[in-house]
Amino acid sequence: MRLLLVIMLMLSSVAQAFAQYDKAVKHFEQGNYDASLAEIASNLDVSKDFEPNSPNYNLRYLAGHIHAKKGNYESALAHLKRCAEIKKDTIDPIIDIAFIYIDQKSFTDAITWARKAIQIKQSAIAYYILGLSFSRIQSFWQAKEYLEKAIAIDPEMYYAYNELGNVLMHLGKLSQAQTAYSAAYALYPSSAYICNNLALCYAKSGDIKKAKEMIGKAHTFDASNTIITANYNRIINVANK
Repeated sequence: MRLLLVIMLMLSSVAQAFAQYDKAVKHFEQGNYDASLAEIASNLDVSKDFEPNSPNYNLRYLAGHIHAKKGNYESALAHLKRCAEIKKDTIDPIIDIAFIYIDQKSFTDAITWARKAIQIKQSAIAYYILGLSFSRIQSFWQAKEYLEKAIAIDPEMYYAYNELGNVLMHLGKLSQAQTAYSAAYALYPSSAYICNNLALCYAKSGDIKKAKEMIGKAHTFDASNTIITANYNRIINVANK
């Protein structure tokens, strides 16, 4: 009877903790980040990080995302790295850590964490992070290899096709870049960035008619983007000569 009472009290405590987590999530969804963090802080018991059924993983994961949104990257990384220790068989916090490092332009760190993710799971998003990171440090052949692996795992990853197009442009492979951008466009035809990139590729290839068509779409989708507007004016002026 005493054991049953203890179990019931434990279950009640767990249920209450997860109810508090739900409150924190609600604040987060409403954009009340400070209120959400306050809710998390009042319920996060660090001594229970590794207890079965502890809400700490969820609390820390949410805190990591809130801190990242607020630009508190050190706090975000601290929570997410703890999440990676709590659940060693999931790549979610590892992927988020890698993206934070990309946002900070710490591409070597992003590569390190993406490789940790791949040791757990052959993940398309992890290979994409590797491809993007190597592209940013101008190791384009390595970037190409990893982006192609990402696409092989997830053939509908339009942003991997788009980045592959960028890499191929740097490598001077205009025909292959056009193919990559076209695949990205087919998957996400309303992306101003993809339309812009495809337009630039057509322009470099000498197909001004198609370049004009695509940059027109890009400008329609995002007329406030100064880079797209500059490309639009340049391509249209060439077309009108």
